[in-house]
Amino acid sequence: MIPERNTNDLLLKFRGKRILVIGDLVLDHYLEGRVSRISPEAPVPVVTLGNECERSIPGGAANVAINVLSLGGIPVMAGVVGHDRNGDKLLGLLSEAGVDVDAVVHDQGRPTTVKTRVMGRNQQLMRIDREETHPLSEEMNSLLISRIDAVIPNVDAIILEDYDKGVLTANLIEHVINSARDNHKYIAVDPKVRNFWSYNDCDLFKPNRHEAGNALGIEITGIDMAIEAAKKIQKQLSAEAVLITLGSRGSVLVHSRNEEPQHLPTVARQVFDVSGAGDSVIAVMGLAGSCGMTVADAAKLANLAAAAVCSKPGVYAVKPADIVREASRFV
Repeated sequence: MIPERNTNDLLLKFRGKRILVIGDLVLDHYLEGRVSRISPEAPVPVVTLGNECERSIPGGAANVAINVLSLGGIPVMAGVVGHDRNGDKLLGLLSEAGVDVDAVVHDQGRPTTVKTRVMGRNQQLMRIDREETHPLSEEMNSLLISRIDAVIPNVDAIILEDYDKGVLTANLIEHVINSARDNHKYIAVDPKVRNFWSYNDCDLFKPNRHEAGNALGIEITGIDMAIEAAKKIQKQLSAEAVLITLGSRGSVLVHSRNEEPQHLPTVARQVFDVSGAGDSVIAVMGLAGSCGMTVADAAKLANLAAAAVCSKPGVYAVKPADIVREASRFV
């Protein structure tokens, strides 16, 4: 574990780093109310909404950008929203927070992805999704690539955040990684299933246990199996490093530089909610890569960030102080 003082020194390096976050933007919409009875019409709870029962926050790749901002970086957002009120609301929330949204394009062919969660007694009772997940049209793909190309020279690192909503096409992924290499930019990837094997030659590849197992056609049941899976993925993608997150069992890290694989046990004291933990991890890894931090130190910071996020209810943007606090428990 990194000592508290060293943790703070490492986190200070994040300040002012410009991070391009490319991926699927989501508007997370919450309806929160009181549950006092079961409906006579069906065996479901009746949720009574109050006066201030509704809120919306940036989700998906937009939440990664918010985490970059919360950690002291300068996020530049690239992705797609629909020509609708939800898209305007999402871009408004990002702009008000301080996220650059100039590389976001509007697509008339799809709605803004919205996930509506109905909450009662601090529990999720139902989720309603509004989305289209087909790949971007050639026109939208080309427009988004042109916006991305305009900003890549002026950023310090790139995060590809895939939620399988169709924005990160195989063509776009290949173009961005090639452009990152041409411009000497660090590139970190948080994949999903559809384009898992498209992210060749990235610096950091961060699937979770289920995504890695699905891609390899296996069920990852233990630490040793996770390490072997990471090795196979690292070799096939020619990635500099692979970090597989394992939920309550922490994560495993495999490097390409002949270093020993590492198991990072979870440091969470309590797991209140895992929502958004993966977004915080990839934000830390992208920022760490932007300032030349070793991937081992970056993974340790990300492990602390995940612990901090899991101890909070709902989606939470991790702060440097949260990571330092978690590190202080090991002094």
